[in-house]
Amino acid sequence: MKAVIVAVAIVLVHVIALANMPSGGMAVSYVSFFTVAAMAMASVLLAWRRSGPPRDRRWWLLLASLALWTVGMSLSARQNYVLENSNPAPGDSMFFYILYVLPVLVAVSSAPVPARRTWAAAIDLVLAALLGVLFYVRTFSIVSVQGAMATQQAVDIAYMLDFENACLALAASLRYLATDRADDHFFFRGVTAFFVTYAFSGYFYNHYVALGGHPEFGTSPWDALLDLPFLALFVTAVMRQPRRHWHPPIYLVRFVQSASPTFLAMSVLGFGLMVIPGYPTLGIVGAIAAVIGIGLRGTLAQVGLVEEEYRLSRSRDELQGLVFVDSLTGLANRRALDERLLREWHRPGQQEPISLLMIDVDFFKEYNDRYGHLAGDDCLRSLVSGLIGRGVRAGDFIARFGGEEFAVIAPATRLPEAMALAEDLRAQVEALAIIHPSSPYGVVTISIGVAHVQVSAHGGPLDLLNAADRALYRAKQMGRNRVSAGEEARTDPTRLNESRHIG
Repeated sequence: MKAVIVAVAIVLVHVIALANMPSGGMAVSYVSFFTVAAMAMASVLLAWRRSGPPRDRRWWLLLASLALWTVGMSLSARQNYVLENSNPAPGDSMFFYILYVLPVLVAVSSAPVPARRTWAAAIDLVLAALLGVLFYVRTFSIVSVQGAMATQQAVDIAYMLDFENACLALAASLRYLATDRADDHFFFRGVTAFFVTYAFSGYFYNHYVALGGHPEFGTSPWDALLDLPFLALFVTAVMRQPRRHWHPPIYLVRFVQSASPTFLAMSVLGFGLMVIPGYPTLGIVGAIAAVIGIGLRGTLAQVGLVEEEYRLSRSRDELQGLVFVDSLTGLANRRALDERLLREWHRPGQQEPISLLMIDVDFFKEYNDRYGHLAGDDCLRSLVSGLIGRGVRAGDFIARFGGEEFAVIAPATRLPEAMALAEDLRAQVEALAIIHPSSPYGVVTISIGVAHVQVSAHGGPLDLLNAADRALYRAKQMGRNRVSAGEEARTDPTRLNESRHIG
């Protein structure tokens, strides 16, 4: 509230001073203009300090724009006081009044998270430099350093200023309305306040004051109109970020953010077309550069999207790995086993039988009691290395079922082949010769139950799982360290609620 009071007081002082000091009105206006510009620049520095972390460097681009405007005003004062030139549109000051939008245009055209930040900045730098050249050529194709030679030239310059101020006001407003981050909202609020106010006050002043019978500063209280943009920026930059009561649709936010890098290129294209009548080569170069710039920025954005999609895909795969991998042994876990069994069962055109081996480590509780759980974990890892390295076939799927139990899915494998595979696995584990004094065999051994089933539409994977479980139970009842085969799994849907489960 204090900032608003200060701004109103400055405008009133300027108006009153112009009304009561007609002879020194020009000096009063220049002092007021430099004062409000300095206040705006100080508020921009304050806003930069409040932003972040990290601090928003776009405020420095806005500061550069204000500095260029101040240079233009200094050149205007030089024309009036040093060169005694009363022309309303001297070329040097007009050039800086046009050039001052360039830094903030780069800020408005910035993407929120540019892909290939260095390359994007290089493209923007080239386009900005080219736009500066086009500004220079366009300005001095209308007026000379001394100013406009006729009223029409001054009107053309005024319309040129109106055009760029209106474009910046529109672009800044779009960025302000379509923000989803606090720093963006704060920055574009200040930029929008400045350029919207400047678009209206500058248009009125240029056409109805400077070109309406009052060619010099200080001849009308309307000079105070040019204070308003800087004071609007001062107020919005000094005030704390307000609480937002309206949040734009996410589609609008992403659309404006994606389109914003084209603002700078479209400006180059527009001014390139303007100078084509007088400077065809430069105009064509500008138009081509704008098109190439838009294409390159679009390509960089697409590269960023592809990289982000690839990164998310890898993250998703890693997360799925955590979900489906047993952390102790590195094998697939029970959830992965269930999904693989379902996939094999429902494979299109499935006509081959599926075999399942259920494996249990014999007397493993006694091993843990004697050596401890850490040694038990090492034992399981050693067993897994033996099973994978010298037992399981390439097309088989092995998983840790839980505790000291493992399971092997053997697709397209009939019972005799499955029994041979199971016996080979049992022998491989016994050959590891892991000492186990509490076992009657003296080493760590395994028992395996084998079941197989012909896929049927009347049953499900649970039938196979239960049959292998019963076969394993018989192997343990028969003395362990052996392989037992169950009958062919019955695909009876009434048996789907037994102890084992799928999914």
